[in-house]
Amino acid sequence: MSATPDPVPAKPALTGAARLRIAIIGGGAAGFFTAINTAEKNPAAAITIFEAGHKPLQKVRISGGGRCNLTHHCFDPVRLVEFYPRGQRELKSLFARFQPENTVQWFEKRGVKMKTEPDGRMFPRSDTSGEVLELFHALAKRHDIRIHNQSRVERIQKMDAQFEVTTTSRQTERFDVCVLATGYSPTGWELAKALGHTVLPPVPSLFPFTIHDAVLKDLQGIALPQAKGKLVVKGTHKTETFTAEGPVLITHTGLSGPLIYRLSAWGARSLAESRYQALLTLDCLPTQSEDALRAELQHLLAGPEGKKKLGNLSFAALPNRLWQALLVESGANPEEKVETLGKKTLNRLVENLKRLPLQVTGKSPSKEEFVSCGGVALKEVDFKTLQSKCVPGLYFGGEILDIDGLTGGFNFQACWSAGWVISEALKAL
Repeated sequence: MSATPDPVPAKPALTGAARLRIAIIGGGAAGFFTAINTAEKNPAAAITIFEAGHKPLQKVRISGGGRCNLTHHCFDPVRLVEFYPRGQRELKSLFARFQPENTVQWFEKRGVKMKTEPDGRMFPRSDTSGEVLELFHALAKRHDIRIHNQSRVERIQKMDAQFEVTTTSRQTERFDVCVLATGYSPTGWELAKALGHTVLPPVPSLFPFTIHDAVLKDLQGIALPQAKGKLVVKGTHKTETFTAEGPVLITHTGLSGPLIYRLSAWGARSLAESRYQALLTLDCLPTQSEDALRAELQHLLAGPEGKKKLGNLSFAALPNRLWQALLVESGANPEEKVETLGKKTLNRLVENLKRLPLQVTGKSPSKEEFVSCGGVALKEVDFKTLQSKCVPGLYFGGEILDIDGLTGGFNFQACWSAGWVISEALKAL
């Protein structure tokens, strides 16, 4: 069902000289949200979106497998920032003014009804990104927002109080305000650098680990619903440790799943520096202490389960194939009886259950790896308005900044919040 935008006031018929001219570089989530909210608050503004591709909003279209994961059901800004490996302090300022609850209200007011899934991700009830795209295009048309597709911006020059924007087709226009919202784009970062900004080199984030270890052989597809991981990365100048909890999936190349994505996100820059060499220690049963596990195994040795084969034992809800692999890794024979398990082997088994050492040797390709760590240095941006501290009239929105979140709607939320805050800054100009 199509979303029907609320009625909006008609644009005043103003002369070109009387209207604030705003260039938005990038036709993605942050760019469109900035444009629409600015137009609603400042009807006199003349807004132009420059999109390098054939069509805008392509990342919105494919998000959530085409269902569009708009945000996450975490309405506490203090807790919300914990899902962002970089930019937590700065995002507190944005989320204090526009957070997921505001996002839900914004979309529902304009006809896109939302739903929450068990893991907290929020989608349109229609389960299609088409509804969101239709809404954005309808609002852009209603507000006379110009959209130039296939218009890659080649150069932005500050000319006195204006910005001269030149595309690769040599079309040049002047604007009073310029918003860079180019996402994870080298072009956007080059434009920012040319205007005097520092850009932290981008490196991948949110990726599975490549691990070639005998204990994982032939276990592809096995998942642990909850595990805890400690990642130790030795860099050139220091050793860093990262910890996380969550589900983990064994793949044909190593490990994946939310736990691994969290570790790769927080350790993104350190992992890149180490060429993706690290030691991962996996706790397969984080809800049980080491002493409790040892006591449980000792109880099984002396009880009726002692006559069973070790490999047939259902232990702590571990997948059986993983249990058998851990037995072999600990020096036990799955065909022998439980009661034959010696103390030394038992201790090794407990050690592997709680601290299984796995050598990370690389990063595996991932469909999620459209997220990068890096971008415009946050210290050079005023987060009260998202205006540049270096260039008056220049604003930054979304993923062009050195801010990134985990999967689950968090990266889009940073885009919506940035767009809203920029529109607040521009409404009085």
